[in-house]
Amino acid sequence: MHRKAVFILAGVFLIVALIVPPIVLVLQADKDLDNYIISQNPNGLQTNGNVTILTPAELQENHNNTFIIVAIVEVVFASLFAVTLFYGINHPHPEH
Repeated sequence: MHRKAVFILAGVFLIVALIVPPIVLVLQADKDLDNYIISQNPNGLQTNGNVTILTPAELQENHNNTFIIVAIVEVVFASLFAVTLFYGINHPHPEH
């Protein structure tokens, strides 16, 4: 039973490593797009240039921060998966 629990935990780590990064990237891109559109036209009206538009540098900084966070999450959970899988395969378990 113990070995099965270790492999289930390894599977959870793998699922998190594969699912969370794309979701975070899509949500960040959606948020950036919403912020960009709202900043261009905050009231849905013609603004005649009285609005601050996010610069490409600001959008790139947001993307860089998101990529760093996603990379850290990916490395941590992929490492946890590998360690847990290694433990599940190589750790001696008493047979019942």
